[in-house]
This record gives sequence, C-alpha cells and structure tokens, in this order.
Amino acid sequence: MDLLLVRHAEAEDAEAGGSDYARPLTVRGHASAIAMAAGLAWCVRGSVTLWSSPLLRTRETAAHLSAALHVEVTRYHDAIPAGDLHRLRHDWQALSAQTDTLIVVGHQPHLGVWGELLMGVSLPVKKASAMAIALDRSGIGGRLLWYALPETLARLGEHASDRAR
Repeated sequence: MDLLLVRHAEAEDAEAGGSDYARPLTVRGHASAIAMAAGLAWCVRGSVTLWSSPLLRTRETAAHLSAALHVEVTRYHDAIPAGDLHRLRHDWQALSAQTDTLIVVGHQPHLGVWGELLMGVSLPVKKASAMAIALDRSGIGGRLLWYALPETLARLGEHASDRAR
C-alpha cells in the first residue's frame, strides 16, 4: 500500500482565546488546496482511502481532495492531530488489502516526524505539500516514492487539464 501524507493548506491565524480546532482555511488556502488536489489526482493509483484529522483546516483540505479524487473521507482520525503514529499504523494495517493508496491529511510537525520514522528521510512538509511512501508488507516502514510542493502539484493539475481539452 502507498501512504500519502498531505499537509493541510494555509489556515487563518488562531484568534485570541479561540480554538485551534476551529481554524478555517484562508481564501488562499482554499485555492491552494483545490490546485494541489487537482495535481494529486494524477499521482494516485488504484483504490483510494482518505483519512483526515478532525480539525477544521484539515477537514476543508480533505474535502477538496475528496472532490478531485471522487472518494469520500472515510475517517476523521483523532490519532492524526495527537501525533499517535502507533495507533494510526495499527488502523492502516487493518485496512482491506484492496486499498492501494491511503491518504492522510494532517499537521506539522507530526507528518515530518512520521515520514522520518517510516523512511529514515527528513523532508520539509510545507502547507499543501505531499509525500508518497511505499509501505513495506508489514506497514511498519517504507521508502520514499515522491515528494511534491504545492506549486508542483498545481502545475501538474494545470498541465493535465490543458491536455484534457
């Protein structure tokens, strides 16, 4: 199974006394998430499962991925914002063998830490960027397939759209 770790797009700053859970994407964040999702649609293969953190900014980013990939978010997983890779790994190991790609929409610093733990490679995880990891059979480790910045994914989506015309 391939694991795609996707960081949420740009979110509003936290308001004084406001909840971090309720921070929405900015207008620019929505545009970036839409463009990133269009490019990412050309990078996934086979059957896709989409999980997201329950925080608003990740739910909004996941909604754009859901629309571009024509899949529903099947789980808003509390282990994602908690940074609990052990619990997340346990749950992805229980997925059907028919799942070719699991997309997890989450946050920094957890995504970067998980990438390093899974692959032994440290990558910068900018907003609306994605990294693809080919998990080993046990789902415990893996190797880097690719890493893409949001600008690259947006250009890929534009190029694919131009070719479809």
